[in-house]
Amino acid sequence: MKSKGASPLVHLLTVALLQSHSAFASHDKIDVHAFVNDSCIIADEPYFVPPAPKGSDAEQMTPKFLPLIGLVIGKLAELFINHEIQGKAKEMKSVADRKDTRYATTSEMNLYRADLQAAPVLHINGRLGCMTIVAAHLKPDGSDCTAAYIPKQLDPATMQLPEGQWKTSRTDDSVENQLRRANICVDGAAWAVYEARFEFSKDGTAYRLRNAGYRINSLLTTQDKGASRSAVYTLKISQPAATDQLEVLSSAWVKLGNVTAGARSSGSADDDSAPWWRVPPMTTEARRAYDEKTGTRQQLSSEIEALKRAMVRNQRVIDGLDRRIDGASPDLLEGLKQERTKAAVQVQVQEAELDARNSELQELPHDPLEFMPVQIEVAVTETESEKKTQLALADIVGDTGAAVASAVGTQVTTMISRAVQLPGDGGDAAIGPAAESKALARARARYFDALVAAQTSPTGTPASDLQSNLAVAKTRYNDARHSLGLDAIP
Repeated sequence: MKSKGASPLVHLLTVALLQSHSAFASHDKIDVHAFVNDSCIIADEPYFVPPAPKGSDAEQMTPKFLPLIGLVIGKLAELFINHEIQGKAKEMKSVADRKDTRYATTSEMNLYRADLQAAPVLHINGRLGCMTIVAAHLKPDGSDCTAAYIPKQLDPATMQLPEGQWKTSRTDDSVENQLRRANICVDGAAWAVYEARFEFSKDGTAYRLRNAGYRINSLLTTQDKGASRSAVYTLKISQPAATDQLEVLSSAWVKLGNVTAGARSSGSADDDSAPWWRVPPMTTEARRAYDEKTGTRQQLSSEIEALKRAMVRNQRVIDGLDRRIDGASPDLLEGLKQERTKAAVQVQVQEAELDARNSELQELPHDPLEFMPVQIEVAVTETESEKKTQLALADIVGDTGAAVASAVGTQVTTMISRAVQLPGDGGDAAIGPAAESKALARARARYFDALVAAQTSPTGTPASDLQSNLAVAKTRYNDARHSLGLDAIP
């Protein structure tokens, strides 16, 4: 599939696995495709308002007085960009191959990405905002259907109404047409489309999935139009291993309740019951690879920050000396001027060092790097009752022993050990997307502060003391590195 447009709205992961079960030979073979973007393809489809034609009542047609949320004016080509990472489909292991479940999975992809424009910044690979699951046959790779997309044109009669009352005047409001906006080309009609939003905690160490809506034209496990099924879809992130048994790093799900063919929903934005899950931290191997490939950049950026802090401190010393010089007695004046000169020279030396470090940093490669290969699996399950759905969850996401399901009457409570409370803003959070503990960051800053002090010789401090402080800071920095499986600095 091709990417269209120029606006970097979406990073898209698409994965597909064709499933065929003899038990469902009477039902068409189901293709399930999963897309992860920074916004939802269906739920976040914006209204489109064409530019006002010349000579018309521009004020009536131009929505400049309307809220711009969910509104796009002109430039259809920039409505959506589809960056696709295609993974070769892998057959599911028999332990996860359920007759009531349809799967999509990828070959290995890297979970973390490091941007290298300045200091290395590590985060989850791609802008995870929304997951769209499409159960449909797609046209062959290389197909381009964006030109056939009919935009969600705003009905002029509703322009002055609140956004919740806007209506569209387009003639094709099908989910297949909406998917064309992302160049997802459905061959025929889709069985179903489901969407869920990723929500991350403020410190980036936890996430959860919120139902963003669904359209179900046909159930995936039966052709009976009058049938009802309890539906749930799951997300699993696993670490590849030398054996066939993968280590599940994180699991999440969205329960839809009972659904039927023809069911539609716009989601549950006000539902705060979705559990929080810990973002998979970097493995020791991935952290070592990150440290090896970005070590020079980390050192230069840390020295740059330490030099900036030292210059701020020295400038404060100069400012304080200036105030004292203004009111100093003749017997102190000459000494204060000498101290000011030393501090000013030190600032000049540090500025020269800062320029040199910045030049070295600019000469390094700036292409982003990726780390920590994982496999992502998405599954859609339809069962005949809520109790069976809960048991299916325990089977699908709890096959490593992390799930415990207990029945109380007709209710089943599922507890996953990886569930966490929403992290607060204080304290040392578990290592997450920042890829380093606060203890390591503090130790690194103190080490480079001591290194800059020793190299630029602050006034009034003996050289032996500077070297002693540097040795202590280096030891603590290496201790912090060792605790994370990293090699010591020389």
